Amino acid sequence: MIRTLLILMMLAGQITSAQVKCGIDNIIDTDFTMFKGQRVALVTHAAARTLGGRSTAEAFLQRTDLTVVRIMAPEHGFYGVITAGESVPTDTIYDGVPVLSLYGERRRPSAEMIADVDRVVIDMQDIGVRSYTYISTMVEVMEACAERNVPIVILDRPNPLGGSLVDGSIVEDSLRSFVGRLPIPYIHGCTMGELATMANGAGWLSADPSGRPRQCSLTVVKCKRWKRSMAWEQTGRTWYPTSPNIPSVNAIRGYAVTGLAGELSLLNIGIGTATPFTVIGAPDLVHDASLVQRMASCGVRLMETRYVPPSGKHARTRCLGYHLGFDASVRPYLAALTLLHAFAERSPSMYVDSVLTSPKGRMFMKTSGRGALLGLLRARRPWRDLASHATDGMQDFVRRREAYLLYD
Repeated sequence: MIRTLLILMMLAGQITSAQVKCGIDNIIDTDFTMFKGQRVALVTHAAARTLGGRSTAEAFLQRTDLTVVRIMAPEHGFYGVITAGESVPTDTIYDGVPVLSLYGERRRPSAEMIADVDRVVIDMQDIGVRSYTYISTMVEVMEACAERNVPIVILDRPNPLGGSLVDGSIVEDSLRSFVGRLPIPYIHGCTMGELATMANGAGWLSADPSGRPRQCSLTVVKCKRWKRSMAWEQTGRTWYPTSPNIPSVNAIRGYAVTGLAGELSLLNIGIGTATPFTVIGAPDLVHDASLVQRMASCGVRLMETRYVPPSGKHARTRCLGYHLGFDASVRPYLAALTLLHAFAERSPSMYVDSVLTSPKGRMFMKTSGRGALLGLLRARRPWRDLASHATDGMQDFVRRREAYLLYD
């Protein structure tokens, strides 16, 4: 009878034999043994949750055999509701514990923020795109802890874009920034634990006074049952929004495709709608069969639509556009460049001279990681001139990361 009930529940989607356990779930399974009697600082947010739905912060704070000294929050704040780029306040309290900002006046923990703890625990749900700043926050924390010999534990989580998809060129050294902190492709196919392991082992942390790259004392608590080939939908886990405009995994896929166009405000990309990053449009957009075909070759399906965005580019104006769908073969960065190139061909006025030196232009260069790209678009150069910017350094990264991968 019980076996029959379990089978019925599995068929109804309430239980799945493939449910992935994250690092925090494995810590719970071992009764927090590695943290007992310790004082810890958490770098986390509300999107980092257990299989049962509790936040990692709540799971730690409910323990009486350890002490959470403070919580440190990344961009978007602990609750993930602060708009991208806005400073996160540092006067928040969660269950009696101070929540300090790592995205405001400072982005690296001060000596005082980690001096009185035995370990710093990092648990953030990343989205698998280089420009999403949780990677940079992790690296800043690693460097601060390396300087002061404070051990770090990373509670790992699946990459929602999977571990097999790698797409895009390596960010140029001159454009390294908080939206491109590590020399990795735009779509890197790694978990946070893998990126931390690689940063620690490949010499990507800042140098000590002797000029040698620092290393931190790093422990990664791995996921169980996660495979690189898994789409998020196969993990059996609920997606919790990591920021205001990432309410779903499809929004991540869309962010990877439309985010670069959004940096230049070329089109409305659905911010403020129910489908952020998965719709593009403009009042004067003309449907183009060749664009549909080109995007399909990148694994992105464009479906005609009409909508009125409540905010953002073309706010409260009827837009013609496309909904975006995604195939298993999607190449997000290639699709992003294809979209930019198509509009350069059709609407060169979108890439005016002033954009090249404007804050938007500079942010585009940092986010794309390529200094020449915007100039090539403005000059309406043929696709072959852009092609190298789609994959430069990618295969070398794929080879190098093999030594640091934690999952099959």
